[in-house]
Amino acid sequence: MIIEKREYHQMTSTFTYDVPEEEIINTFGSVDSFMDHYAEETDEFYDFMCDFDYDREDDLWTDRKGGYEVDWEIQDEQ
Repeated sequence: MIIEKREYHQMTSTFTYDVPEEEIINTFGSVDSFMDHYAEETDEFYDFMCDFDYDREDDLWTDRKGGYEVDWEIQDEQ
């Protein structure tokens, strides 16, 4: 008998970038200009950020705190 258990979780992913200030100035002209693009979430901001690596940390907080949905299903073996 095949039995499946599904858990439906929520998580928060944190992406940490270390962007050299020189790169920001070379692309946007100044840190202030970069901050304007950041605040407005422009395409130029997103395109710029795609060029940099990041460290990713995932917090599957429903796994730590409970509160997630679970369902079970029995599969026919035919």
